Amino acid sequence: MKALRIVQVVALVLVAVYVLLFHNANPATVAMPLLWSMPPALVFALVAIVAWLVGWLPGRLRTWRLERRLQRAEADRQVLAAELDRARHGEPSEPVIPDRDAGGLRRGDDPTDYL
Repeated sequence: MKALRIVQVVALVLVAVYVLLFHNANPATVAMPLLWSMPPALVFALVAIVAWLVGWLPGRLRTWRLERRLQRAEADRQVLAAELDRARHGEPSEPVIPDRDAGGLRRGDDPTDYL
């Protein structure tokens, strides 16, 4: 296991022990506004779950957006690669310089003709 994961597991165990001790020390229920009365350990667990979701959801949404962006970029790259391949290996076009159409140099164009 990675060191960070070990630290997280140890922290989770410590929090669970703390919640158990907190629950045993306070056996009375807590009256929450707009909610029913519940034991303090349950309140602590609900707060922990909500806090975890608040931390996890934005990262997961960003990962999802980046994955979609990567898929679009890969699709665009494939389209551009196909166009580039077609441009590289397509049919020959008209020569840019018309006198080069004969397929070589004319007499006098090659400097070795004068040696």
